Amino acid sequence: MKLKTFLIFLLLGILATIFSLSVGVIKINPLVTLKILTNSIVNYNFFEITWNQNLEIILLQLRLPRIFLAFLVGGGLSLVGVLMQALTKNSLADPYILGVSSGASTGAVLSLIIGINIGGFGTPFMAFLGAVIAAILVFKIANIGGNYSSTKLVLTGIAISSMFSSITTFITFSAQNGDLYTALFWIVGSLSGAKWSSIYPLTGLLLFVFGITMFFNRELDILLLGEESSKILGVNTNKIRIIIILTSTLLTGVLVSVSGVIGFIGLIIPHISRKLTSSKHKILIPVSIFLGGFFLTLADTFSRVVMAPNELPVGIVTSFLGAPFFLWIMKKSIYNFNK
Repeated sequence: MKLKTFLIFLLLGILATIFSLSVGVIKINPLVTLKILTNSIVNYNFFEITWNQNLEIILLQLRLPRIFLAFLVGGGLSLVGVLMQALTKNSLADPYILGVSSGASTGAVLSLIIGINIGGFGTPFMAFLGAVIAAILVFKIANIGGNYSSTKLVLTGIAISSMFSSITTFITFSAQNGDLYTALFWIVGSLSGAKWSSIYPLTGLLLFVFGITMFFNRELDILLLGEESSKILGVNTNKIRIIIILTSTLLTGVLVSVSGVIGFIGLIIPHISRKLTSSKHKILIPVSIFLGGFFLTLADTFSRVVMAPNELPVGIVTSFLGAPFFLWIMKKSIYNFNK
């Protein structure tokens, strides 16, 4: 990535962060926002405190962790979208369409309703388990009879997604009134539960998956050439597939466990990233992560202010934008990854 492009992305990220921190039910002057952030970063009152200190609580304890979570979830889902499109060689593949997000949501809701607690990691574990089951079902069913195709995979994913969504809805309606709102949170997707305690492990996991995928970026490029070409060029396709499936389901499961099902980011962002930069995964992966985080941060900000003081779940916003994009790609019929 060129330095100029990196600096543009960095500037956009900073501006988006300041904007998102400043708007809401309580509006804050962007200069005050910048001063509060500066004092917090340097851990010193570099700027004299002339504002109500309650604003610091709003910024640092409510809005800032939410922005971090939006960036991590958006970036993580975009990364999973890139990996699944490389795995399936299908431009329509993403964790939402292939049913992985729905499977993770079912696991998370089941954990919450039943009260599964495995050392405090019951919900992430059950979300990961649900994502794994969904992925196995999709790939196994799509390969029945040995007639595997990308179209068959997507159609299977849509069917599996509907099945898990139905299970989740059934569990929700079976819940007690006190658990109903919590269950709905996972179905529609929301970042309102953002806490610093969930930011740190999620950051570590995203960096871990990012490191693995960047290590295999050449193999991901070759994988798009097809099975035979990949083997001729010395790529162990089975190994790469296992790595992609494991990392994708793990990351999707954990993301859904903290945000619920937020659809279409893994579909939209990789396409935009390819158009803006390159199809080579060495560039595509970091750009997709940044743009995904940037997109979800702005989408979440919109969801907070559009119906203020009430809040619109961000999953509704991404689905509203993603559904037409999905239809547009289908209308094009094919997508050349090498452009």
